[in-house]
Amino acid sequence: MVLENILLTETSFGFTTPTGIDSIIVNFFNNLGWYGNLILLVISLLFATFFGGIIGFQRETNGHPAGFRTHILICLGSALIMIISQYGIPGSTTRDPMRLAAAGVTGVTFLGAGSIVKNGVNIKGLTTAASIWVTMAIGMTCGAGYFIIGLIATIFTLLCLISFQNIENKIKKGFINVSIMTYEDEPIMAELLETLKKYNINYSNIKSFVTKYNGKDALKITFTCKTKNEELINNFINEFKNKNKPLSIKIVK
Repeated sequence: MVLENILLTETSFGFTTPTGIDSIIVNFFNNLGWYGNLILLVISLLFATFFGGIIGFQRETNGHPAGFRTHILICLGSALIMIISQYGIPGSTTRDPMRLAAAGVTGVTFLGAGSIVKNGVNIKGLTTAASIWVTMAIGMTCGAGYFIIGLIATIFTLLCLISFQNIENKIKKGFINVSIMTYEDEPIMAELLETLKKYNINYSNIKSFVTKYNGKDALKITFTCKTKNEELINNFINEFKNKNKPLSIKIVK
């Protein structure tokens, strides 16, 4: 069982590409004999565990359902699938080493889909599903012996999950939040969405819950308008108020 880093040394186009750091690492351990191969496999699984744990830790600290252990297991399992698909069936010249890897990609897609939850008009879990999918890819990268590429992909993933989230939060600071209070049994959601569409107002984070208003049960709806145009929002509020007569509707700072 010998790990071969073929991606960086392919010559099918008539030239040989430079040997990468991953190739140097793989060749070093392969030259040590059978125990070097075993050490290399263990290193592949360790890198997968480490990289998956880094991404999972970020998701765990932000309170997402697929957290530390989930991402570790996904990355570790993907690395194992990649190792078996390439080197677990010796002596067969007709085997397709990517077939089992492709099946792993399909399987983890179902796992990611399970983390997506639709609540009314809100959809949650898309970023978690994406992090599960990219963690699988990192695991397969480590299983194939591309540790440096796996490290770079992990860094880029953390950059997207942490730094880009801060950029999104800064963008959202200028958006306008609206709060509506109405009777609990009054169906106004369809009218609300229709009026928002009429004014071409993009929205997000619609939430609705039952609360108390003047001692009676009432339905409170809050959402974010993806615009900084207060005049447009005021026109929307005035029309919605005149048509639907809610208990209250206001801009929340």
